[in-house]
Amino acid sequence: MNSFLGTYNISLDDKGRFNVPAKFRHALEQFGPQLVVCVMDHYLVVFPQKEWSENETKLSDLNAFDKTDRNRLREFYSRATECEMKSGKILLPANQREIAGLNKEAILVGMSKTFEVWSPEQWSEQGDA
Repeated sequence: MNSFLGTYNISLDDKGRFNVPAKFRHALEQFGPQLVVCVMDHYLVVFPQKEWSENETKLSDLNAFDKTDRNRLREFYSRATECEMKSGKILLPANQREIAGLNKEAILVGMSKTFEVWSPEQWSEQGDA
């Protein structure tokens, strides 16, 4: 199976790296190590490069000359960073960790073709919604 399923508690080291759970690692090995991490509200979304490219194709339908569409595109692209899985670990950029409120602990949430990274506090609030 090549999808991200389940919820995992993870730890971040001082540099913001985390060990990818074995089931997610297996899916990433199928997609390739190149990733894009994007800030969404108060959490991060990790896209395998292939999935990111498919979403970029969908975004190309937006009109860059329309102010509303341009603002959506800017918000999406300005919050994205390329990264990769190395030795079973992913490094989350400091600015993205700060926006998402990530410190030492985080929650990974599988979303089929992507996965999310939440602070335990934000994830807990999400469960109350």
